[in-house]
Amino acid sequence: MDFEPIASLEQTRQEFRSWLQAHRSTWAPWASVRHTEDAAQRVEFLRHWQRTLQGDRWVAVHFPENLGGRGASLLEHLVVQQELARADAPPLINGAAISIFAPTLLVFGTLEQQRRYLPPLLAADELWCLGFSEPNAGSDLASLRTRAEQVGDTFVVNGQKVWTTYANQANYGLFLVRTNPSAPPHKGISCLILDMESPGVTVRPLREITGDTDFNEVFLENVVVPATNLVGELNRGWEVILTALGHERGTLLLVDHVRRKVELEELHRWLRATGKANDLLVRQRFAEFWTEVTIMGLHGLALISDLQHGRTPTNVSVLKLYGSELAQRFLDFAVTAQGPYAQLWRGDLRVVRDGAWQHAWLMARAMTIASGTSEIQRNIIAQRLLGLPRS
Repeated sequence: MDFEPIASLEQTRQEFRSWLQAHRSTWAPWASVRHTEDAAQRVEFLRHWQRTLQGDRWVAVHFPENLGGRGASLLEHLVVQQELARADAPPLINGAAISIFAPTLLVFGTLEQQRRYLPPLLAADELWCLGFSEPNAGSDLASLRTRAEQVGDTFVVNGQKVWTTYANQANYGLFLVRTNPSAPPHKGISCLILDMESPGVTVRPLREITGDTDFNEVFLENVVVPATNLVGELNRGWEVILTALGHERGTLLLVDHVRRKVELEELHRWLRATGKANDLLVRQRFAEFWTEVTIMGLHGLALISDLQHGRTPTNVSVLKLYGSELAQRFLDFAVTAQGPYAQLWRGDLRVVRDGAWQHAWLMARAMTIASGTSEIQRNIIAQRLLGLPRS
């Protein structure tokens, strides 16, 4: 593998680093806003930040210029997202939708859908959620039960979704529904764009272990959706969702590697400042995590190579499994290293980094569940990469 940086990517990296530095006063308050209990304040700050980014077309540089992008490559988009993480700048409020829904709409959406939904999505004028998981269909999305019956030029939707991030803030959502209940599980599924203000949509926030309410239940009772909101072909939504998840797991995981590096560097500074870096056991554990994050980066380079050459990535499940379990172990270490101070929470004058590691440690419990459980990833690796039988 050639480890030399690609000149065009380095040019984009340096240009965006300079832009971030020039706009630092815009995003610097994020340090105090990120853990506020006022969710509306946090969301509004992130909307303003994304509008600022989109003002210079940095949100999705790989999109066509007529849809709000720069006509750049996917790799250049990854570079921008990595630099956002490296600078510890605010995330994109529509980040998941930009990584999952937007590329899917570019592939399967009509020209009218692209023109209507993509520009306001990139500018955060409209927020989106993704209605995939259900109470009995999480990692196994083919088991979903939410139904959409076609009535004239509309669909009537009934069912329930769960773990729907930002549903309580979203204007629209991309929902997976079953349009042919008699078809095999992976068939008869369709994708619909749903207006979250439609009659019959009820959103109930779920209080998480962190105290946040980003996850939600969504109840759909006789919700009328125009047939023009169908994304892709009727009953062929499984192809659409595979494209969507491919973008999510391929691009977001590469950014996660940069986040782990930033967290390692922050932990290193704290260990040195407190003298804990002199403990031989602490030094050994830290070195192990540094090695593991480096290995994660090498897996990411292989994934970048696949994306650059238009190949279907083969190690996405490996990277997802490795990265999610590494994050949990690393955050266990970061919290444990604090000793009794680990029991403190944000707001306490003695808490380390305003409780950021405690918050991340709690959030990390979901990493081996969301976007495909570790058990599912191991099955995929065994069957598709190693060629092992199902039983």
